[in-house]
Amino acid sequence: MQKLTAQRQAILDVINRSDKHWDADEVAYALKENDTPIGIATVYRGLAALAEQGLIESIQLADKKRYERADKKHHDHLICTDCGDIEEFCKPEIEKLQDLVASEHDFTIQGHQLLLFGICIRCKGKGI
Repeated sequence: MQKLTAQRQAILDVINRSDKHWDADEVAYALKENDTPIGIATVYRGLAALAEQGLIESIQLADKKRYERADKKHHDHLICTDCGDIEEFCKPEIEKLQDLVASEHDFTIQGHQLLLFGICIRCKGKGI
């Protein structure tokens, strides 16, 4: 297990203070605003290390990774391809179907992410 350096702790604190889905640039900016400036390369390495340790969760999108608190109850994501907004949801029916599919294939699920891409209601309202 890697050491939780002061810089990594600062990154972890930023992420754990909200329900937001952060990218590396946003974390670096928040740290700078909190008078804890950390170079972007260090932020990237710190985020990767924290995700590897299970202290934060990552979501791989087409353009970049997003990070969120690891202590949230399991959920899936709706991702707007226009504005980038991420909405969380949980449907027990989906979870049951995933378990059924795994069982039918004699497959043991160790974790999963469901990412649904589309246009959010705000962007639809803009006529996009």
